[in-house]
Amino acid sequence: MTQHDVFEKDQNIYSIILCGGSGTRLWPLSRKSFPKQFLTLGGAKKSLLELSIERIKNISPISRRWLVTAKGQENLCTNQVSNQIAKMIIEPEARNTAPAIALSAWRLMQEDPEAIMVILSSDHAIQNIRSFEQTISDAIQLAKNNFFVTVGIQPTYPATGFGYIEQGLPLDKDGNILSPQKLTEVTATGYSVRSFREKPNQAAAEQFLRTKKYLWNAGIFVWKTKTFWNAFSHIQPETAALIESINNDNLNEIYGKIENSPIDIAFIEQTSHVACIPANFDWNDVGSWSAVRECFEQDSQGNTLSGEIFTHETKNSVIHTTGPFVSVVGMENVAVIATNDAVLVMPLARSQDVKKVVQHLEQKNTKLL
Repeated sequence: MTQHDVFEKDQNIYSIILCGGSGTRLWPLSRKSFPKQFLTLGGAKKSLLELSIERIKNISPISRRWLVTAKGQENLCTNQVSNQIAKMIIEPEARNTAPAIALSAWRLMQEDPEAIMVILSSDHAIQNIRSFEQTISDAIQLAKNNFFVTVGIQPTYPATGFGYIEQGLPLDKDGNILSPQKLTEVTATGYSVRSFREKPNQAAAEQFLRTKKYLWNAGIFVWKTKTFWNAFSHIQPETAALIESINNDNLNEIYGKIENSPIDIAFIEQTSHVACIPANFDWNDVGSWSAVRECFEQDSQGNTLSGEIFTHETKNSVIHTTGPFVSVVGMENVAVIATNDAVLVMPLARSQDVKKVVQHLEQKNTKLL
């Protein structure tokens, strides 16, 4: 049985793509008016959002693909993927992931309460699509047994920018705990979750990496809609009641009253019956210019290039221009990013310091954000 057949058999798997972010970590290319998920990076021909939709083509047909975005971004979504999705939910204002997911779940409860939700981000890079499909298939199997499933990524370095999931006991595909003896016969499909850890400091991140018991939280979730709504209503009764009271006339007013909170804190960390599945695919949240180099095609010198560029004796760099011709000579491990109105030059190792530029512009020149 092919992976495609596995998904075909289930007629109620809905992919919910969260597309409301307004990140500026890839400034000057990403702007508040044109966030990261709409960017075409490296030598790619499609944006991160378009690649996200393409990735789910075997998981959910067009009729079961929903997009959640924030007001002001709906035209960007329409221009890029309108013929690839069935429904667009527009948040009056971005309120983090818990309200976005809860609103989607409530809408789905009205249409298909038996549906399984596969919740994905629109701005991550994922390689090995077949492995991604297998991971989602395993997650769906656990979700059918009423687990709330989160996908974890094997850490490759002691990252302080991600939350972590501490793996507990090994589970088979039906959610039964596997004994040590059974583990010699079958491979664990997933694990119970012992704890969730917020973004750690450097020392804690190094310890998490050493123990091999912790995974990065990738923000990928799979569960039954009805099971989720019952649990969410119990844990967050005020938010659930507000969402249930929303209609076409009062959406703006009600949504503004909902607490701004990530789904991890509002729900996942407070509920039981959570399982995690270690990802079998390469994942990157494309959260910096150094990450762009890691997850997009490189030339023979290790450079990731896009736009009208000339390089000479330049290695392991990211050079991207949407405006002027850019030439880079005799440099290594740098980012050179040019647009029509701004230029960024920095060592790739200082990629996180883009936020310093953003902080400066927030005070001095907001039109460049």
